[in-house]
Amino acid sequence: RVSMGDKAVVSTQSTGAPSLVMAPDMTLKVRVSMGDKVVDEKLAVNSLERIADVKERIRQNFSLNKKRIRLICCGKILNDKTAIKDAKIPKNFLVQVIVNMDSE
Repeated sequence: RVSMGDKAVVSTQSTGAPSLVMAPDMTLKVRVSMGDKVVDEKLAVNSLERIADVKERIRQNFSLNKKRIRLICCGKILNDKTAIKDAKIPKNFLVQVIVNMDSE
């Protein structure tokens, strides 16, 4: 059992099953590059969320295929299993989101 103090709340998803939702504790600035289109966005995230969670939110916001999304910070591709806090993203730093727009 993990205690996160006031950083977590229980939510019921569409399946009706309770799930743990972490309250945001930081803002992540991302630049989404989709071919010729570039969009800057700020995401309220919890530092304990995984990079895969961020990718899922970007996928939902832009109706993209999650497998086509890569997050890059400080010249390295961020691993899906890494927690945001472990990725050591500097404060106010821009995370590049590259979307492979090639056809399947």
